[in-house]
Amino acid sequence: MANLKAPKSILVTLRQKLCCGCGICQAVCPAGAIKMQIDPQKGIYLPKLNEALCQNCGKCLKVCPGTGINLDEYTEALFGGKSPFLIENSCYTAFSSDSLQRHLSTSGGIATTLLAYALETGLIDGALVSIAPPFSPLTPTGFIARTAEELKQAAGSKYCPVAANTAISEIAARPGRYAVAGLPCHIQAIRKAERQNPVLKERIVLHLGIVCSSTMSFKGTEYILKKQGINKDSVTSLSYRTDGWPGNMRLETSGGTTLSLPLKAYHPYHGHGFFTPRRCLMCNDQLNELADISLGDAWLKELENDHEGTSAVIVRGSTGQGFYQSTVKNGCIKSRPLAAKRVMEWRNKRQDYAAKKAVLPLLGWKLPEYPAPHPPARRIAYLYTIEQVINYHLGRTNSSLIIEPAKHFWTGLSGLAERLIGKRASRG
Repeated sequence: MANLKAPKSILVTLRQKLCCGCGICQAVCPAGAIKMQIDPQKGIYLPKLNEALCQNCGKCLKVCPGTGINLDEYTEALFGGKSPFLIENSCYTAFSSDSLQRHLSTSGGIATTLLAYALETGLIDGALVSIAPPFSPLTPTGFIARTAEELKQAAGSKYCPVAANTAISEIAARPGRYAVAGLPCHIQAIRKAERQNPVLKERIVLHLGIVCSSTMSFKGTEYILKKQGINKDSVTSLSYRTDGWPGNMRLETSGGTTLSLPLKAYHPYHGHGFFTPRRCLMCNDQLNELADISLGDAWLKELENDHEGTSAVIVRGSTGQGFYQSTVKNGCIKSRPLAAKRVMEWRNKRQDYAAKKAVLPLLGWKLPEYPAPHPPARRIAYLYTIEQVINYHLGRTNSSLIIEPAKHFWTGLSGLAERLIGKRASRG
């Protein structure tokens, strides 16, 4: 029973309610004492610790991204400079030369194309990706893809929790060269694990990062399905964004129903934070700053009518630059330079963290340790933080009688803010 008070275990993260649900703790535990499980009330992954097996070695806590990380220190060690400096002359817009892959992906098909090229050229033997298996289409999992076909099956963003890093144990156990693709919390955890385990550092040769504002809990997907009259247990396949850009949610059921739901019909539940996991509200890394290559939607005015999809790409360090330029030269992707200042406009999580740091402790929330300095937040960020906290609590009711009026209110307020002070100031 002594382990109930163990200060070195993942219990520290759980007690402070800082778990990201990434799954790295399960992967590195030498005693097999940790298992990621879905909390049915919260709709997120949380680690379950078998205290009888726990050795209190502290390995899980050392690699946990939930407790915090010094992004500037890691960035300097990995790439030789701080993030804003690295972004200079290293930003692009790009899309896959494979028109079908581009159309079926979230925003240009870049991640799948880059990983497929790495496999084809022998740079890697496998890639850690997130895939929704046929037997569990609503709960994607981490998977080591070793063929181009497996990569295609994993294509597309998943707007739900994914404990992808549980698959890191396979990389540690099986020799080879690997790429990893994940959200900022996944990549932070992997970078921490590489410092603790030289085998991982040697075998993981490429880090692809997905730009992330936040994800939704499983409750979010379930709510959207319920509004459409779909029983979640009947779903046989689900793509959150496909069929061009900005994309549709497309699903099929065992009863033969096919549903295609435009992004604008369900994105407000995500964008206004009704089903955002608590830890996402504290994140300060939108651009996936520790990845060799970061990519996400190119939300640019000149691309508003681009219905096939284009990604904004940030390339860091010699590894990222060498690989990316090789892919461009090979013709796998179409790429154009993008002014760094336009990418920096999307760095709102880092810019506005000061607002979270001021507001959330007043509510009794424990914050992660982010030693890197944060600039003064925009004034609108304080309102946005309050909105997210309110909607976090409203979303936990799962009641359409509460959520729907709130959604209409915040959508209207956001529209007013856009007209008064500009789109980027209201949403970021």
